[in-house]
Amino acid sequence: MKENETPPAEDKDPQHLDQLLRQKADFENTKKRLERDKQEAIRYANEKLLVEVLPIMDDLDRAMASLNEGHDARMIAQGLKLAQEKLHQVLERHGVQPVKGVGEAFDPNLHEAVGTVEAQDQKEGTVVDEVQRGYLLNGRLIRPSRVRIAQTRQATSD
Repeated sequence: MKENETPPAEDKDPQHLDQLLRQKADFENTKKRLERDKQEAIRYANEKLLVEVLPIMDDLDRAMASLNEGHDARMIAQGLKLAQEKLHQVLERHGVQPVKGVGEAFDPNLHEAVGTVEAQDQKEGTVVDEVQRGYLLNGRLIRPSRVRIAQTRQATSD
């Protein structure tokens, strides 16, 4: 046998073979553990967000209860506004930003046109009304804004 050749498997030391098998088993176990950890992380990925949202949900539940009990509607409206602001702050901390709409040029990558509005004082194609706000998550669109866009009236040939 030449100096650089590997000896046939039957000539190998049984201790080395045992060590190799143990390392292979350790590798497989590590691979399985990492996959379990990954699945667990995916399963509970939203936990932090939900922990922050639950108190806002409690505020909304209390507002509904107050409304049903006939409390002052102005006070309830103030409470709802505070809950809305808290929710926007939580979403912002988690990378959620609203899509800019009204006054912006229509962008099919961010907006979904649901109608047009005759508007002589607006440049054609400008968003004039937002039916449903759109959102970005860390710069990626997760829901387009549903908008109405300005359309200038066409002159008729009558």
